[in-house]
Amino acid sequence: MNLVQLKMLDAIVSTQSLSKAANVLHKTQPALTLAIKKLEQELGFELLDRTQYRLTLTEKGKLFHREAVQLLVAQSHLSQLASELALGNEASFKICYEQLCHAPLYNDIICEAFTEFQSTEFSVSSGKRFASLEQVNKGLADLGIGPWFDLFHATGDLESLPIGKLDIGIVCAKGLVPKQVNYEQLQHYPCLAMFESEMSFDSERLSYSKGSAIMKIDDIATLKSFLVSGAGWAMISIGHCQAELDAGLLQQVEVLDREHMFSAQIRVFRQHATHHGPVARAIWQGFKQASEQFKNERQ
Repeated sequence: MNLVQLKMLDAIVSTQSLSKAANVLHKTQPALTLAIKKLEQELGFELLDRTQYRLTLTEKGKLFHREAVQLLVAQSHLSQLASELALGNEASFKICYEQLCHAPLYNDIICEAFTEFQSTEFSVSSGKRFASLEQVNKGLADLGIGPWFDLFHATGDLESLPIGKLDIGIVCAKGLVPKQVNYEQLQHYPCLAMFESEMSFDSERLSYSKGSAIMKIDDIATLKSFLVSGAGWAMISIGHCQAELDAGLLQQVEVLDREHMFSAQIRVFRQHATHHGPVARAIWQGFKQASEQFKNERQ
């Protein structure tokens, strides 16, 4: 058993496909198949259930993969530490910054670190719902900024700081939906929604809409543009479309027989680690100050 085999297994689990995993790893599918079969022979049990259309883990495979991921994350941290020791700071720093949470103060903190550590390559990504939590837990991002609910602490070994608040409500183009409706009436109107993440708690079952006409979008600016065009209604951050609400292009909708306004914290978070590089420490310190400011404003 070696790290290469564990990386192969993780790629197969992530893609649920031998061919896709082979493309990701730049290997041939037969080589990948042979490596996994050899690993299974060494372990003495099957890791993959090959009876279904998509490859899934066996029960023993699930337990083995969970421990293997921790080892791969530890190996990634060790490689990062070696790079820092060689360069003086992190070679790269990855941030997943969800679009609903964009704010000038958070941008300033990131920009200050970007200016200070010019030899570090910064990358900032976004995407589907709860992308930041998913990427930080998988080790694909060093820092996440996104909506936060208490159950998120159960998804991984995370430390987090509250830095803001989101108010989420139902919004549509002016006149598309009556300003007051009941839940059943709302389902007759088309809905716009963000793509779901791969987190176990995040699925279409959480969707406010049970209607048949749903358009999935992975970019909040695109979602808002379709709202203004009158394509449908959406659950969205009120602050994110406040200008359009003030201008009369969009309107809020009140659901008379169901809760229709929700609040969530915005948090910055990262995996717990015994070592963080200078870039990580500088950014975290900036967000600590932002967190204190946020707490003071709420008192």
